[in-house]
Amino acid sequence: MAKAIPEAFIEQVRQKTNIVDIIEPYVQLKKAGRNLFGLCPFHEERTPSFSVSEEKQIFHCFSCGRGGNVYKFIMEIESLTFPEAVIKVASSIGMDFPVEYQAVNSNKNNSQATQLKNDYQTVTELYNHILLKTVVGEKALKYLQKRHVSAETIAHFQIGYAPAANDTVVQFLQTSNRSGQEIISSGLFAENDQGEIFDRFRDRLMFPVTDQSGNVVAFSGRVLQTDDQVAMAKYLNSPETPIFNKSKTLFNLAAAKKDIRQQGEVILFEGFMDVISAYQAGVLNGVASMGTSLTDEQLYLLNRITQRIVICYDGDQPGIKAAQRALKLLKNKNFEVAIVVIPDGQDPDEFIKAQGSAAFVKLVRQKTLSPTAFMIEYLSRQFDLTNDAAKVDFLNSALEYIGANDSPVEQELYVKQLAQRLNISVTAIQQELQDKVRSQKILQPAADFGSAKSQQSVALDHEITYSQLSSTEKSERNLLNIVFHFPEVISILDEHAGFNFAHRPYQEIFDHWVRYTLIESHPLIAQFLDLIPDDLRNLVISIEMLPRPATYTSEEINDYIANIMLDQKYQKLKQYQSQIKQAAQIGDDQKELQLTMELIKLRRELDQSKTG
Repeated sequence: MAKAIPEAFIEQVRQKTNIVDIIEPYVQLKKAGRNLFGLCPFHEERTPSFSVSEEKQIFHCFSCGRGGNVYKFIMEIESLTFPEAVIKVASSIGMDFPVEYQAVNSNKNNSQATQLKNDYQTVTELYNHILLKTVVGEKALKYLQKRHVSAETIAHFQIGYAPAANDTVVQFLQTSNRSGQEIISSGLFAENDQGEIFDRFRDRLMFPVTDQSGNVVAFSGRVLQTDDQVAMAKYLNSPETPIFNKSKTLFNLAAAKKDIRQQGEVILFEGFMDVISAYQAGVLNGVASMGTSLTDEQLYLLNRITQRIVICYDGDQPGIKAAQRALKLLKNKNFEVAIVVIPDGQDPDEFIKAQGSAAFVKLVRQKTLSPTAFMIEYLSRQFDLTNDAAKVDFLNSALEYIGANDSPVEQELYVKQLAQRLNISVTAIQQELQDKVRSQKILQPAADFGSAKSQQSVALDHEITYSQLSSTEKSERNLLNIVFHFPEVISILDEHAGFNFAHRPYQEIFDHWVRYTLIESHPLIAQFLDLIPDDLRNLVISIEMLPRPATYTSEEINDYIANIMLDQKYQKLKQYQSQIKQAAQIGDDQKELQLTMELIKLRRELDQSKTG
């Protein structure tokens, strides 16, 4: 019978463990004051609120509220029981676990997640043994050797083979001591209409899929390309289970983490074999999604360990389109993005076999394209550039992407490249680009407008009566109503440094209106409504339905501005109070002092505005 783990041993492990070392494989941490911060691994966020105190050996997320010591972190991140977490931490720091307590890791107290992970690891070893050590596996092994997959690579990725028999795993795990539901929910088996249990994977190469910690949680089985399997799906993935969610899993992420950090980037491939071929070529920081399109959850996993993604999909038309879809998903995400276009429509494995490993490493390290350059290259394949009309269409399409680029240097570079490719003067293309940018501006909210916008909720429903609005919102609506009918008021607002509307939708409407008036000498609300986002249209209508002002006075404008800016100051006051409290909690004395001084200064300004 297993003994309970002594408190003395638990404390000894805890004292010898640095919580930062345990957490860093899961979260990219950066020093800020006394503590380290990163993106929380337990929920999605854009601003790091996950704090780790090396001094106190604890973690805390200021957003979701999770916190605790090293054991609590491991329990939360890997769904382990407390004894399992102790064993995991002890093992990670190289401490020998007393034999009399080993049984804790295999008794009935183990979590369902741990039992499933044990099953998957056991089956992984079985498949690998069948591949390498049995006559049954010779066919699969010869296939891998034909694909030039080395013995070291087979061992690294734990590749195996599932025999054609339908009861290999059933017998091996001796599932009779478990309920039928437990067997089916494992994802290793399937059930026919007669209620008979059989192996899910048969006659397939088996690629284990691991979680962030390197535990096998799923399989992807690939058919061996034989005549009798032509109609079968090329890959069969495990179904989702309590330990496997394909939208939150990336193939090879656990093994690649160290190299991703060292290289400062991750290489995103389309498939498992691409990752494996790249690994053999010396590219060790590659991952792949689970046979589906890239997901936000997968990007969040990567964002916790790197800020740069290199997309390396197949060079054929489907691969190019898949890269384009990935770029759309990556838009406005916190990543620096580059793309590799493999020449001659090849996939990574084909390129490596044709050009060699050194050429592939050079391709992914030194010959990447920016998203704009990639889209220009993608568009060039859609048009016959020997035809003048097609040239014009290509140019207009390319300028859409160049105009969206905020860097004047990059814009100039791409314009020169287009001029050379199309044999058109740089001056002509620049003029066309300027005209297009002016036209586009009214359709795209600028990132630098309204930087101090309040995150308060705002009344967007035009059915809400005017009397229900706050004083600030009344001022915002009245001010915009005047702006709509007296364009010169825009200049008055520009004279007030730092002025922004207090609520985001009003600021966005104002930004759109300003851009609209730059290209339209006689602005009309009816036309303007066709040019703005759908979610702002009802609010514009509500403002336009207010009584039309016959005229305005400077005092009226100044009153509205003062009322809006006063609200902003009160919101800023609340932000300072919250930030001071947070700085105190994390022990950042310098930031706490700086924020306190700003708070005092702002309070004086508010007091003066009251007495004035």
